[in-house]
Amino acid sequence: MPDQLASQLPVLRAMALRAGDLLLAHLGSITGLDYKAGTELVTDIDRRSEELLIGEVTRRFPDDAIRAEEGGTKEGPSGRTWYIDPLDGTTNYVHGHPFFAVSLGVVDAGELVLGVVYAPCLDQMFTASRGGGARLERLRTAEGRDLPRRTGLPIEESLLATGFPYRRDERVDRNVAYVQRFLHAGCHGVRRGGSAAIDLAYTAAGLLDGFWEMGLRPWDSAAGTLIAREAGCLVTDMGGTEQPMHWEEILAAPRQLHTQMLALLADRSPADEAAVP
Repeated sequence: MPDQLASQLPVLRAMALRAGDLLLAHLGSITGLDYKAGTELVTDIDRRSEELLIGEVTRRFPDDAIRAEEGGTKEGPSGRTWYIDPLDGTTNYVHGHPFFAVSLGVVDAGELVLGVVYAPCLDQMFTASRGGGARLERLRTAEGRDLPRRTGLPIEESLLATGFPYRRDERVDRNVAYVQRFLHAGCHGVRRGGSAAIDLAYTAAGLLDGFWEMGLRPWDSAAGTLIAREAGCLVTDMGGTEQPMHWEEILAAPRQLHTQMLALLADRSPADEAAVP
């Protein structure tokens, strides 16, 4: 099975490349900008990228189901489902910030089996297959390396990342309190990149050491979750429960650091800290 899955990665990789080329071609010339909810943006390029990817999946894997961010839904009898984010980090893209990606995750029989996260501006392609490990490529220089299994490190040596929901509700206050906890615990810093897919892939590659977020969607986290797990990271909810996929709450880190982060997140109601102006 790992070999069979790995043989399909070049197909996902080619799809992500085509979508990434589309994103790069229109960077800085956006039209059709709309709001979906709260401060969440959507552009005509999100929709065009999604149409491209759905067309490719439908052509190559006609029996697979699809769940895509901008509403693209298709049923299929194969038992496999594609989770497609055609542009993860739309707000960054709109502002010309390079931290955005195409994310493709495939679930079969309830388990993540294939994942690709492609950050075209950063020239980083992350791929993984279940049981086959994870890999990082830099396409412009034709460089690539298998990602080693991540080992433990203390929180005092870690660089962490998080994100904030588009709806500015109580989760924002909760997360500000969590950021304070990690900073006071002595981590090297907390980054907010704006793309959960890249944050998870970076955690896999050791460019970040741990990541947590609330209020994601399955297409945000599917591919990155598999990449992180195949690189030896533990991916759970913020209570420590491990399921095939997480998005409402997600915590990813090498096991030792995951334990420390989990302890700092243990108080589920940091109301006193959140109330600090």
